[in-house]
Amino acid sequence: LLLAPVLAFAQPSATLLTDAVSLPVRLTAPPDDPRLFVVEQGGRIRVFDPDGSPRGVFLDVSGLTGASGERGLLGLAFSPDYASDGRFYIDYTDTAGDTRIARYTVGADPDQADAGSAEILLTIAQPYANHNGGHLEFGPDGMLYVGTGDGGAGGDPENRAQNPDSLLGKLLRLDVSGASGYAVPADNPFVGGPGADEVWALGLRNPWVFSFDSATGDLAIADVGQERLEEVDLLPFAASRGANFGWRLMEGTDCYNPGSDCDPGGLTPPVHQYTHGGSPFRCSISGGAVARGDAAPSLRGRYLFSDFCSNQIWALRWTAADGLLEVTDLTAALTPAQGYQGVAGLGRDAWGDLYVLDRGAGRVWRITDDSTGGGEVPAPPLLEQNSPNPFNPGTEIGYRVPDGGARVAVRVYDLRGDAVALLLDAHRDGGRHTVAWNGTDARGRDVAGGTYLYRLDMDGEPVAARRMILLR
Repeated sequence: LLLAPVLAFAQPSATLLTDAVSLPVRLTAPPDDPRLFVVEQGGRIRVFDPDGSPRGVFLDVSGLTGASGERGLLGLAFSPDYASDGRFYIDYTDTAGDTRIARYTVGADPDQADAGSAEILLTIAQPYANHNGGHLEFGPDGMLYVGTGDGGAGGDPENRAQNPDSLLGKLLRLDVSGASGYAVPADNPFVGGPGADEVWALGLRNPWVFSFDSATGDLAIADVGQERLEEVDLLPFAASRGANFGWRLMEGTDCYNPGSDCDPGGLTPPVHQYTHGGSPFRCSISGGAVARGDAAPSLRGRYLFSDFCSNQIWALRWTAADGLLEVTDLTAALTPAQGYQGVAGLGRDAWGDLYVLDRGAGRVWRITDDSTGGGEVPAPPLLEQNSPNPFNPGTEIGYRVPDGGARVAVRVYDLRGDAVALLLDAHRDGGRHTVAWNGTDARGRDVAGGTYLYRLDMDGEPVAARRMILLR
C-alpha cells in the first residue's frame, strides 16, 4: 500500500459553488440533468444551476421532521427514470424520531416538487436519537438501497446490526418500480428464510454515506466507528449480497464485543481504516463517491472520503482485481483559505463530479483540477442511455470520446458482474460514436430478457456504466 502525501499529477482544488444553504448534508442530481439538488438537514431541498445560481426550493418538509443532532432530512435519490416518471425518494426522521422513506413526484414546474404527492413507503422505529443512517442510492440494478444505522446509544446494546430480523444496522434493498408501495426483490438474501426480507447486507454501525461507482457498480460504504476506528468498505456489487461488515462483533479489524478472541470468519473486512484522535482530531468518517467526471481528471477512478471533525479529505484507489493500491491526503489541496467547519461528506452530480459539503459553514464547494476551472456548464456525458430502452431485438449505444482519441471498449454485463458480450475494442477519434447490441452473447446466442449493464472503458480504465432492459 502506498500512502501518498500529495498527488504526483495535476493538483485538484475546491471552488465555491454556493454559500446560500443551511446545514447541507447531501448533493445529488437526476440522471443526465445538469442541475444540482442540495439537501439541508433542516428539511429543505434547494436547486442550483451548475454555476451555483439558485433556482429555488424544490421541496420543504421542515414541518415533518425534527432536525437536531443526527436527525432531520438525511437522504435524497432520484428514480433512474426520473425524466419520464418524475419520481424521487427522501429519508427523514419524523417528529417522533423514527425513520421514514417517502416517495414524491415533481410538479408542473420542474424546479418544484408536488408536496401533496407524498407516499410513505417504510417507517423504521428508532430506539435512540443517534445513528439514523439516512443515505439513499439507486444501485446498478435499478433497485433503491437504504442505509440504516444500528439504532444508536453506544456499542449497539441490543446487537441490532447482527440481527437479520432487524432493519437497523443494515443496507436495505427495495424494488420501488411499481405504481405504489414497494416490493421485495426475490433475490434478496433473506427472502424465504430467517431474517427480514428487505435486508441486503448487515453488520453496519452508521453508514452515513454509501455509493455505487457509476462506472463499475462497486459498492463503497463509509461506516462510522465507535471508540477507535473509522472504516471504508469496498467490494464488487455482486459480492455485496448478504455481506456482513462485522459490527458489533468487530470495529474495523479490531474485536469489539467480545473485546478479544472474536471470530472474523464470514465477515467482510474494511479495505481501509483510520484511528480516532491525532492532530487534527479525527472522530467520524464522512464518505463520498468515486470521481468519474471531467472537472477533476486527476481524481478520476478514485474514491474520496473525509472526516467530520478534522475536515481532512483523502482519495483512495482500489480495484476488485488488485485491492487497495493507494491512499492520498488531499486536505491541503482541497481546503479553501477560510477552512471548513464540519465536512458532512461529498456529493456527486449527474456527470460524476464531486462536491464538498461544509455543513458547519453552510457552503458547497466543487472539486476541480486547477486547469478546468469551477464555473463551466458540464460537458455532455461520455456514455449515453441506450435507445430504444427497453428494447427487442436491438438497441444503439452512444458515447463520446475526448479530443485526442482513445482506445475504447464497450462491454455488456449481467447483474452478477459476468461479461456477456464485447461490443467494441478499438481506437476511436475524438467525437461522438455509436455501437449496437442485438441481445446476443459472445457466441452469438440470444440471451434471456432482463436487466443488463453496459460499460464504457477508455485506455483500459472504466469510465461509465448504465442499465438497459432487454425484452423477450
